[in-house]
Amino acid sequence: MSSSLSDPTLHTLLSEALQLTRLSTQGTGEDPELQQRRQERFRQLQTDLSQFSHPIQQDPLPVEAIPLPVRRTFVRAVLMMDRKGQLGGLNWQGSVISPTLSRYHPDPLLLRSEEDPLEILISGFQLPAAEILNLQQQLQAIDHRIREQKQIITATLSDHDHPLPLFSKLFGPVPIPAAALTWVYTDTQIYFCLDYQADQLRDSDLWERLSPSDQSLISHFLKQLQSSDFERFYRFPIFGPCQMNQLDPEWCRTLSQQTGISPDRIRNSLTCSVSIIPTEKAEAFLIHDIWGHCWQWILTQFESDYSILATCDQSLRAAETAYTPQGPLSCREIFSRSGDQVQLDPERARLFFRGEVEQRLGFLCTHLLGEMVADMAEFKFIADHPQSVADLPSSSLFKTQPTKLDLSLMDLDYLFLRILRPLLEYNLSVTKDSPLEQDLLLDWVHPGENTSPILRIQLKQAVAQLIYLFWAEYEQTYLPQIQTETSLFTRLVTNLLYLQNGVNQLCTLQGSEDKTAPPFRDLLQVFIGCYCSSDSYAEFWEIDDILATYFLPCWHHFNSLIHSGSR
Repeated sequence: MSSSLSDPTLHTLLSEALQLTRLSTQGTGEDPELQQRRQERFRQLQTDLSQFSHPIQQDPLPVEAIPLPVRRTFVRAVLMMDRKGQLGGLNWQGSVISPTLSRYHPDPLLLRSEEDPLEILISGFQLPAAEILNLQQQLQAIDHRIREQKQIITATLSDHDHPLPLFSKLFGPVPIPAAALTWVYTDTQIYFCLDYQADQLRDSDLWERLSPSDQSLISHFLKQLQSSDFERFYRFPIFGPCQMNQLDPEWCRTLSQQTGISPDRIRNSLTCSVSIIPTEKAEAFLIHDIWGHCWQWILTQFESDYSILATCDQSLRAAETAYTPQGPLSCREIFSRSGDQVQLDPERARLFFRGEVEQRLGFLCTHLLGEMVADMAEFKFIADHPQSVADLPSSSLFKTQPTKLDLSLMDLDYLFLRILRPLLEYNLSVTKDSPLEQDLLLDWVHPGENTSPILRIQLKQAVAQLIYLFWAEYEQTYLPQIQTETSLFTRLVTNLLYLQNGVNQLCTLQGSEDKTAPPFRDLLQVFIGCYCSSDSYAEFWEIDDILATYFLPCWHHFNSLIHSGSR
């Protein structure tokens, strides 16, 4: 990819695609003809950009030629396949008639049940014997979490034949009419389908029969559903509206007694596994969430990244720690005090900024990867049922492709500045101390001691210098536009393109629908999630090359293990 970073054609095409993405998010009311022309142009850009991809290694390789970390990840992904099905929608039920869920089926693993898949894979992929214990421990922990989640959902659903009573326990006394509410539930997730549009129920007759006070309560609830903030990332993988402080504590204690699981664990589980979706748009969410996102929660490490991403819009604090080439560096270590004088270390400030930006962008990469593999689940349905494309709505221009360049660029462009904003926006006030200043003054001034006005002014000047240095770094390397190869934003967008083009090629290979072969598209999804589960910032730059060079050779080797007569 490095040689392509300076390709002027690539820069021109990506710049235009980014500009069209930004125009598409500026609101409604645009001339339909102009909008259609822009969409047609974006489709052409996608076609032109598809040339920028790594060659796919389609022939088998000797197993020892595949790097050990790749083999280890592939084996782990194979072992996750059955668990992915358990976390998905194999046993979905409810009052929604879903043409997509009813026809979505994961591919069978094809390993014989009388054989131990772990031993077969460890031996076949020539992993060190020590890997057996490590993988067994991982599998035991995952299986425990899956069993616990199933227990919680089973207990939550018990004695509820209709969604409304459970809805009230989860969201409080919102006067939703029973006729406006349906549901879908699996062994591990619950989805309420509420028939609403904007801030009122979609059925006008039903809405008008409600009292003004009930209408007001429902409107307030619906507006809250549509609010978007970083706090929702805590509720990965569903990003739903269920919040811990809304849950009836007595009911949670009852569930705890039934399951033997702590009330806190139950509350945390429910906030991550209960969703509300508009009935009219249910088909656009069900496959994406149930088969695309749910497994990521327990089978990958994405959950920890999302929990930190949820804090990325909070004000900068002294304890914020960046991981730099010289080791961990906290924000408070950038400053030093001597009497009433405050000094800023410029070199440390630059190190901190670069390290902090990389960490924050790592969480962004996790989000891009998580959404991409969820989109791949939608493509699996379309590939298996090409005659039913219309049953799966999508806001993307590329709904029939495995990846969605327009939606990924939209996410990247939106989140890039949002996660950097606390480093660049600072309310320096003569009358009020910011959280960072408060932290530093607490470090320096003993309780009961008066803070010197000179010390406070000196600190504000040092903080102003810090923000100036941050802005200089931002201008030099991090502007969110397609520039030269020195621009990190250019590298992110380019790597995303190469990754998506590689995934698109792999998912559409001739023969990937062969039902006598081991799972392909399902396995590709899980492999990406498993590979990018340690350090997603570093792994994001590798995964495009890894997939192009080694995924098919790993899959060929797995296929030979399955069909070998002398395993």
